[in-house]
Amino acid sequence: MGRTIKREADLLITDEKEPVKHRLRERGAAERPVELDNFLNLLARAMLHPSASTMASFVAGKVFQKLERTGTLRDKRLHDTGIPSGLEAALQNAIAARDIYAEVAQSVWRLAESLVWIRGRSGPFASLNFEKAHAHSVIVGPGGLEDRADIRVGLTYMEPYSRFPDHVQRFSRAFLLLSPCELSIAGESWISTGIGGVFAAEAGQSFAMRCTTTPLLAVWCHVEEIGR
Repeated sequence: MGRTIKREADLLITDEKEPVKHRLRERGAAERPVELDNFLNLLARAMLHPSASTMASFVAGKVFQKLERTGTLRDKRLHDTGIPSGLEAALQNAIAARDIYAEVAQSVWRLAESLVWIRGRSGPFASLNFEKAHAHSVIVGPGGLEDRADIRVGLTYMEPYSRFPDHVQRFSRAFLLLSPCELSIAGESWISTGIGGVFAAEAGQSFAMRCTTTPLLAVWCHVEEIGR
């Protein structure tokens, strides 16, 4: 058995210290809005593509299986948090790449104004500007456009020349990159990947990412363990 990772050790869980409560609708769930449904379908195509790593497709597959059931849909933004100033430029880079990743980026832009954007905590080896140079948003999950407790589908944005702090993944998490990025997983050497990279970091592994001349934008997802 692996060691238990505390929630606060995972810097992509930004909403609360206590375990999420069960908030799924049992019956009669509403139909998803077209833009949200389109985003999730495009994301599934990208993350389950044959070129994706086996582990990433395994993690993402469990998320999309749960998405066959709809959570509680939110019809308006909870807080007017604004959109990160460099988000449009980051999305334009992905749109220029064409293919399925351009479609994912376009669908993110259509949702962006409805999302709640927050800044997470800093940590070891983060860039000096990190606290003001990044933002997270949950699209599906606690506080998201589709509020539910069993999964999270989120976005992370970082301005150019930013480094995400080293931290430990509490849950196995799959990522789709919509920008160039450098990664370090489980303490291994940094590797570079471009737009369309799909990878996974397993529960209990250390994780860090950074960008240089272009902003970083990543879509990620994981299955929650309710009550933990």
